[in-house]
Amino acid sequence: MLKKYPLALYLVWLVALLLFPAPLLLSLNLGMGAGDTPQLVWIDCGVIAYAWWLFEVFLATRPTWLDRLIGLPALYFVHALLGVGALLIAFVHRNFLISMGAQIRLTGKVAWYLALFGIIYASLFMSGWLVDRLPVIARVKAKLQFFFKHRLSLWIHRLNLVVILLIWLHVHLIGRINHQLVFMLLFDGYTVLILGAYLWQKWVAPTQCLTGQVLATQRLNERTVLITLVFRGAQHLFQAGDFFFFTFEGISREAHPFSVVNRADAAGQQIQILVRSVGDDTRKLQQVAVGTVVQVEGPFGRFASIVEQDQRPLVLIGLGSGLAPLLSLARTYLGTRSIQVIWTVKDDHDRYFATDLAALADPQFSYVIQNSRLRPEQLSTMISPEKLAQARFLIVGPASAVLSIRKMLRQAGVPRQHLTDERLTM
Repeated sequence: MLKKYPLALYLVWLVALLLFPAPLLLSLNLGMGAGDTPQLVWIDCGVIAYAWWLFEVFLATRPTWLDRLIGLPALYFVHALLGVGALLIAFVHRNFLISMGAQIRLTGKVAWYLALFGIIYASLFMSGWLVDRLPVIARVKAKLQFFFKHRLSLWIHRLNLVVILLIWLHVHLIGRINHQLVFMLLFDGYTVLILGAYLWQKWVAPTQCLTGQVLATQRLNERTVLITLVFRGAQHLFQAGDFFFFTFEGISREAHPFSVVNRADAAGQQIQILVRSVGDDTRKLQQVAVGTVVQVEGPFGRFASIVEQDQRPLVLIGLGSGLAPLLSLARTYLGTRSIQVIWTVKDDHDRYFATDLAALADPQFSYVIQNSRLRPEQLSTMISPEKLAQARFLIVGPASAVLSIRKMLRQAGVPRQHLTDERLTM
């Protein structure tokens, strides 16, 4: 079980759950009087919940160094579970601790209900964990998305900052707490440090992002365009299979993630991305003009580091536009690894990379394009028994389809530790 995830992920959990709250808990417990001992455990619950919410805000800054260690999907998973855990512990704090002040009770109550609303909303509109597994919730989300656009969802998610500020005020109003000098210095220091990091990432860091321009666009079909960006003077832009968060001037003020399609080249100054129309901003990008200024945050991704860990054969399964980062991997490692690409599309109009795959001529390279989803009985004919047992499988596509493919591969005998995926839900 422990081998399923990188050691770095367990270290992140250790820091988030224990080490990060520890100084706050230690300083508070050492400073409290004997009269507070009966309720100290409920006070500690509130401190732990606040520390977890702060750590959640830190993870929302998407530290690139942490992404390289555990991957952005794992980072988002930790973020989500910390939010749920903080909400539950805050419930215990709120319902068992005796509070005498009306303002204290009000700030705590409003913060808790805002956090509850945020968790429910994020579960429906900003996380694929429930939606990808429960068709009923997926249908509810589809009907409500007309009102709750992506940009609105981001602003609702930022209610976490309001929760933080309300709890900060809540603590400062509590007499038996606010006279604990060491604790309050740490408490305010934690708050300023984390909120400062968040504000820096959202408002200052974008002005220092790598800036480029749209060099060319190529219409691939009615809903898909290949955009080539140039970043003059830049080197070592990305590794194979990476993705960035892009902000296109005049189109969207919010950053959107897109995977790199082209080969990783240390001297290259260009990035190619595949944009498929699925929402308001991606529809606008279908007509993006040459010369449009673009800012990028990143790169993110762990595909290259995973591939380079061993020399296993590669089986790359792309579902629709999910082929984009896998094509980057195939182009980069062509001639050095045994590579098999399986690409499933809706119909012939979606075979926009057929020529690119055909151009990757090498004795160790093969590919299949299919106009339908994979079926379990096809695996034994498409993939040799040796590869099923030994290859590294990378799967990219819509989350529900990726989960289905993972299940099929596991039933076909592929070891769990040989499966890596990227689900297009962010």
